[in-house]
Formats: sequence, structure tokens, C-alpha cells
Amino acid sequence: MTRHASLPSLILRQFKPLLLICLLLCASPTGADPLRDYERAKEAAMVTLAREDTQRAIEFIIRRASAEDAMRVFELVVRDLYWQSKNLNAALLIGRAGIQFGLTEARRVAGHDQALAYVLSSRAKMLAYNLSSFCWPGWQAEGIDIPAVYLTQGQDLAKTNMRLALQLRKGDLPMSRAWWLMGAHHLSIGQYERARRAFVEGTRFAIAAQTRESELMLRGYVYLSDMLKHPSNERLAREFGFVLVELDKSQEGRFFSEQLETALRVFEKQRGATAVR
Repeated sequence: MTRHASLPSLILRQFKPLLLICLLLCASPTGADPLRDYERAKEAAMVTLAREDTQRAIEFIIRRASAEDAMRVFELVVRDLYWQSKNLNAALLIGRAGIQFGLTEARRVAGHDQALAYVLSSRAKMLAYNLSSFCWPGWQAEGIDIPAVYLTQGQDLAKTNMRLALQLRKGDLPMSRAWWLMGAHHLSIGQYERARRAFVEGTRFAIAAQTRESELMLRGYVYLSDMLKHPSNERLAREFGFVLVELDKSQEGRFFSEQLETALRVFEKQRGATAVR
């Protein structure tokens, strides 16, 4: 006698992916609102992305309890796609959707909740900054390939970050970082003079913010731009070395020092390859 699977068993098999997402969202040992558990929502979004498609994952994220919840989940998903999955393409697709969602929602609520509009726009700006930095080859990030189309996206996102920094009247330190990002992308395409001007602007804001390490880092990038334009100038190399020595005196400074040395290797090699062609 043939045994047939019960109806509940058939339903369980058919909808197992959806049940998994539900369990990820609802299993909250503390009894807190599961939609505010951003890590669980992020994991569920990653499952949706893997099992279905990017657009479905985006739809899942924007159905969070509030627009601010959704923006937090966008940030976490983009972070994991880049750092863990090494999937820059998916990070850009998800992240750009997050930027558009945040700015659209900010405009929608601006008439009755200026504070929320500011928060949503700021989170959109943060996404733009992070995505743009992900598209910069100067990090030499392991496992990340950055073709020309991603360089173009990085440049565009740097402009978005700058526009929002100005629009939201961010302070001196965010403005110094916005100028660094603009300069970094000019550097990556061999526009050394434009890079230099951006880094000089960034230095001015870092001085105003009284952040010594950021000021030194930006001065290092000014010298780096000049060194790439004038590779035989020994004085520039010495000045660059003095900046590295000063940066190495603090923990944060050591991070910037290593970043500058990596960028120098990357772009010297890039310049050499261009010269050969």
C-alpha cells in the first residue's frame, strides 16, 4: 500500500525557504520586536538574496517596520556583501537601492518630521560614502576586483556623498573625508592635479576639525599626488616619508600610514603599466 505525504508535509517542503526567513525574524529570545533586530533581518535578507534575487532582497528590506529600520538593514547587508562575501556587484545593487530609498523617504517625511528626514538622508550619505570607498582600488583589498565600470560608479557615489555632506551641513570632519574621497577617485584615474586640489581642501577641513591624524593623512595624499606626477622629485619622497613617521606615533595614525604606503604601491604600479602601454 502506497503511503502519500501528508498535506502539512507537502506545505513544509514547498515553503521551506519562506519558513526559514520567518524563523530568522521571529526567533527572539528576549521577546523584543523582531523587526528591530537588525542582525536577524540582515541574515534573512541575505538568505533571500541567495535563494531568490537582488530585487526580492531589496523588497524584503524596505518592508521593515520603519524607514530607519530599513536603512540600518541596508547598511548591514552592504557591509557583509563586501567584507564577507566579497561581492562588490551585489553590494552596489543593494546599496544604491538603499540610497534611493533613504532619500525618497526623507523627502516624503520632511514636511512633518525634519529630524527623521535628516537621519534618513544622513544614512543615505553614509551608504554612498561606504560604497564609493569600496570601489577604490587604493586599498588593494583581497578578493575584490574593481573593473572600470566600478571605478565610474565610485566616482559618481563620491559626488553623491559630497552633495549630501553640503546639503546636510555636515561638520568639518565629514567634509574633510568627503574631499578625501573625491581626491582618492581622481588619483585612481591618474588625474593627479585634481586629486591634489581635493586633498588640499580636505586638509583645510581637517585642520578646522582639529584632527591631527586626519590632517597628516591628507597632507600625505597631497605629497602622493605630487610624487605620482613628478616621480623623480626626491624632496617630495622625503616629505612623504616625514608624514609617515609622524603618523606612526599613534595607533590611528599607523592605520593611515599603512593606507598611504599601500596606495603608493598601487598607483606607482598603475602609473608604470600605463607608461608601458
